[in-house]
Amino acid sequence: MSGTKPGAKLWAESILLQLPLRVGLGGVFAFAAYNKIGSTQSFANAIKGFRIVDADKYGHLIVTAAYTMPWIEMIAGVLLVLGLWSRASAVAIQIMLVAFIVALIHVILDESISADCSCFGDMNLVCESSVGWCQVIRNSILLVPCSYLVWHQGGLLALDRVFRDKSGDNDPRWTVDRE
Repeated sequence: MSGTKPGAKLWAESILLQLPLRVGLGGVFAFAAYNKIGSTQSFANAIKGFRIVDADKYGHLIVTAAYTMPWIEMIAGVLLVLGLWSRASAVAIQIMLVAFIVALIHVILDESISADCSCFGDMNLVCESSVGWCQVIRNSILLVPCSYLVWHQGGLLALDRVFRDKSGDNDPRWTVDRE
């Protein structure tokens, strides 16, 4: 069995499911990061508005997050689009989504906080700018393809496969006909 080529079912899954999920999810995160990278101060203000940490005491954490989060989103998004380190990229995005959901729920439940979501920088996609359940639902929906990619990786059309084949990895998920 070892050394046999992937079957039609595995190719169909890669073309019809894994590739669109990788490109779509990675593209969304790369786009969101691109919009935030150019306006770090605006993003820092948005983070400050969530009141997760005391801005007077821990302002350095807000600044650090404003500079690093968009780059983590960009790198994970681009790697996911390319299918390079697909599982690790999907895990990074999954962790960010869960953290975003927790932060959004914190703002929603604390009625004294009125904050704008800066998920896509100064743009509002799908949801209004003010934090609400729409953002929680949107991020929860994004967790579905993310979880799938963590479980099933990038597919046959991912760069992961090219580098794995050159390294001699004989992972049965890629070498055995699963029909």
